[in-house]
Amino acid sequence: MHKKLRTLALTGAITIASFGTYALDLPVKSVNGNRYYYYEVEFGDTVYSLSDSLGISRDDIIRYNPGAADGVKAGTILYFPYEVFAAAGSKTISHEVKRGETLFGLAHRYGVTPDDIVATNPETADGLKSGQIVLIPVSTDAIDGATQPAHSPNETPLYVASEKESHPQAPAQEPMAVGADTALVATQSPAEVDSVEFVREASIAVMLPFALGEENVSKQSQLYTDFYKGMLIAADELRAAGQPVSINVFDSSDFVVTDGVRTASVIIAPEDDAQLGALAAAVSDTDGYVINIFNLKDESYLTNPSIVQANIPHSAMYAKAYAGMRDRFGDMRPVILRNNNGRAEKSAFTDFIREKYIADGIAPVEIGYNGTLRSSDLDILDAAERYVIVPSSGTLAEFNKMSHGLKAFRDDPSTAAIEIFGYPDWTAFRNDALDMLHALGATIYTRVFINPEGDDARAIASGFMDNFGAAPMEVVPNQGALGYDVASMIISNLRAHGGVFDPEGDGLWRGRQSAFRFEKAGDEGGFVNNALYIVTFANDKTTQSTVL
Repeated sequence: MHKKLRTLALTGAITIASFGTYALDLPVKSVNGNRYYYYEVEFGDTVYSLSDSLGISRDDIIRYNPGAADGVKAGTILYFPYEVFAAAGSKTISHEVKRGETLFGLAHRYGVTPDDIVATNPETADGLKSGQIVLIPVSTDAIDGATQPAHSPNETPLYVASEKESHPQAPAQEPMAVGADTALVATQSPAEVDSVEFVREASIAVMLPFALGEENVSKQSQLYTDFYKGMLIAADELRAAGQPVSINVFDSSDFVVTDGVRTASVIIAPEDDAQLGALAAAVSDTDGYVINIFNLKDESYLTNPSIVQANIPHSAMYAKAYAGMRDRFGDMRPVILRNNNGRAEKSAFTDFIREKYIADGIAPVEIGYNGTLRSSDLDILDAAERYVIVPSSGTLAEFNKMSHGLKAFRDDPSTAAIEIFGYPDWTAFRNDALDMLHALGATIYTRVFINPEGDDARAIASGFMDNFGAAPMEVVPNQGALGYDVASMIISNLRAHGGVFDPEGDGLWRGRQSAFRFEKAGDEGGFVNNALYIVTFANDKTTQSTVL
């Protein structure tokens, strides 16, 4: 696999194999009025061996036959568009770039792929510039005025034909946005070579703002690329485990809902509210779902049955965090700790737990300090009792102002016993701050967690280095791990339920960084994740985590 995962490899932009300019030594047949080279897979053939024997890149084989992404089976027919692979029909035309045009816009217009253009014009790899002249590698038919991309019979048809039926006239297909449309498995009747039966496979449409073709790719777009890379690593690891699942990618920067998106089993949606709503509307009459990974504040899952919110909402998170506190610390008295001269952005949470503890008959203690916490500021705590400290801020700056005083008090055997309960923000701590979390034995609640020094983090980094030559960007949450977990969860779910995503079907699913347990959001709503991590940092630099 190394550095060529699935049909797409990403290096800051999505790339596909280069435009074919050679004729194949294969027979040609006509399907639906289009000509194709075709090859019947023999026993022992693999995608890699066929790449060598046919002289076609592995990416091209999968691009025109998406079902081959999970291997090839004897008897399957592979198709390759004649106009793409016939050398005699391969030409170029020049195009002057207009303001606002992108690689994907040109590819759409001329029926080629962005990589076809880049292969002929390497200087366009970093985007297009107004006034620039580029050569477009197109077939003779395209020069005569055709602008639709060459489709394979193994790509999304808008009809189903049995082996004995003649093919009806196919409606005009929408052009692909990025990558191939929903993968299909094609079979052929030996007696009727022009008859093809299509069976739709489970599929995932990834529609995110990759900003492909932009001259300067933002950090946010690079993070979305890391997310997608993580999905590809997971898909490759799971590829031999069961039913094929196709992952197709689309750039939401040029937002178009194609049939490849609308008919997907699951759509990974962008953060944008309007686009999220448009995608949900597009699948309202299908059995597909739109999974919201990136918009934490969106509440459309409450009224839209097609939306799956992957993030536990604040209200449920606070309730579970309180349950985690009580489970971890029992009847220890809470201490609300506040810097009188500092930030208190977690007051909503401290107010919530204050009320909950009071309702349970336990009166919280409130301690204020000025500037930097001294151990003596905690001397009001009764040495005969045990306490759990809850600060009013989760920032690194405020943590540094209080952590040394907390440790000095905690290490003094003559003082009250204390534990520390904190926030998701602390998962981003590194170096001295992370060491201090371990020294304090701190416990936190968080939607996602991966030990930066643990096996899961090393496995993600290793997978990225092996396949893409660079580790994912260092952010929290780790976007590569997030993509890996999301893909693993969805693929496992689709395979377990016959290609249809069942949000409630698998109960708790826990990955390397994320956990998912979806529940119905009322009679008229969709689904929402209710899983929350409770994590304790141990003195030996390990972590113990549970999912509530």
